[in-house]
Amino acid sequence: MLMPKLLNFMQHSAAASWFLSITLLLVLLSDSMTQLGFAHGILYTPLVALAGLSANRLLLHSTAGFALLAVWLGFFIAPNAPAEFSTFYVIANRTVSCLSIILLWWLSMQAMAFRESQLRQQHQVNQTQQDLELANKVTGLSHWWLDNHRKMVRLDLPSQQLLGVNLTEITLAQFVYCFDSANRNKLSLQLEQAGSSSEPEMLECKLQQECQQPLWVRIISYQDPADPDLVRGILQNIQHHHDEASRFAQQQRRFQQLADSLPVKVWTATAEGQVDFASETFAQFCGRDTQTIIADWLAILHPDDQQPVLSYWQQCVANKAPYKIEFRILRADGQYIWHLTSAIPIFNEQGEVLYWFGSAMDISEQKKLWQHSDQLRLALFQTLDEISDAFLSLDQQLNLTFINQQALDLLRASKNPLLGKSLNEVFYRPGKDFSVLTAAIQRSFIQQQAEYLTCQLPDSSLDWTIRLYPNASGINVLLRARRD
Repeated sequence: MLMPKLLNFMQHSAAASWFLSITLLLVLLSDSMTQLGFAHGILYTPLVALAGLSANRLLLHSTAGFALLAVWLGFFIAPNAPAEFSTFYVIANRTVSCLSIILLWWLSMQAMAFRESQLRQQHQVNQTQQDLELANKVTGLSHWWLDNHRKMVRLDLPSQQLLGVNLTEITLAQFVYCFDSANRNKLSLQLEQAGSSSEPEMLECKLQQECQQPLWVRIISYQDPADPDLVRGILQNIQHHHDEASRFAQQQRRFQQLADSLPVKVWTATAEGQVDFASETFAQFCGRDTQTIIADWLAILHPDDQQPVLSYWQQCVANKAPYKIEFRILRADGQYIWHLTSAIPIFNEQGEVLYWFGSAMDISEQKKLWQHSDQLRLALFQTLDEISDAFLSLDQQLNLTFINQQALDLLRASKNPLLGKSLNEVFYRPGKDFSVLTAAIQRSFIQQQAEYLTCQLPDSSLDWTIRLYPNASGINVLLRARRD
């Protein structure tokens, strides 16, 4: 009873250091008042031992150091020894006391180190136990043991709760009956094989739970290496994983149905750029099954487009940048049809690409319209080049986009340096004033109203009729010389 109280006082009481300090001083005081020859040095050893019980290295070092110093301090301040005591005897006595103090200090240090090692090991055991309990809780693990000799199954508390039984031990038949009838034979066979096999056996099945939703579990069994008649087992609740897998499969089916119903062709690729899905719309257009398209999607591209498309796709995947390009795709009738294909990377919260979502849209009709529009535009420019009037066009920033030869002759300039130049740059000539024309162009464009004016231009003796036609893309300027 006394020892635990003493340990508790030395290890947890703030007064322990004061107690040792005062006691050390009292021993020194007693030693200073007693004639040499009495073994006062030995009185310090119990105090060093008490300091060792405190598990405080600093207190132990301080107590032992002061005790050693006090032993020899007492030698100088204590009254002289009686005549019958020799000085050698006194020195030997105090030397033995110092050795005792040093020995107790060393033993206390060893005891502290041993105690700390035990505490660390205990802490590790407790931490491991907590981690194991937490892991079992998170993963839904519980444990059971089968005694093949007695045909009895012992259950831990989580297993009892999962199986819905209140017994720590049940028969093998009762244990097997806890699971759905479709898997009972498989489970019995698994338990038999586990008793004679060194490899773990695993089975996933539902519990036989009436009046409750079916609960999926995983049963793992393996032979105890120390006891051939004992089969160890793990029971894991995998309902959450089963639900997640079912939801994921359902989401995949919905996505595929949605993709197949869209008029555009839908496809996806892995984060590394490997195509892993193509919609049924793609398969119908190409006359090939989706797996063939996924396996070699470059084969459905026009031979001239394959290498540029692949290089651009690899560049976008490497840079995690959106992908948008036009190329020709082989139709089931053997014709190559122009498509606008685009894809965007889908990122997770850490900024990593999860997958790519892409689509391909038939733009063959738009291509024809664009080509026809380009042809009309070219024909219009050729016509404007052939007319006798000067003509030029500017965009919304009033930069020159077209000028015919007559206008170039009027400005005494060449076409290439002027295209793309601003209005003021086009009509800038040192010592020449085109301000009437440029002001009219700016006014007509800002007000978005056609304007007609007559003026005389620099270096020309003729009057010019100027017609300004603003539009959504800029403004057209027609200059006609008046010769009447």
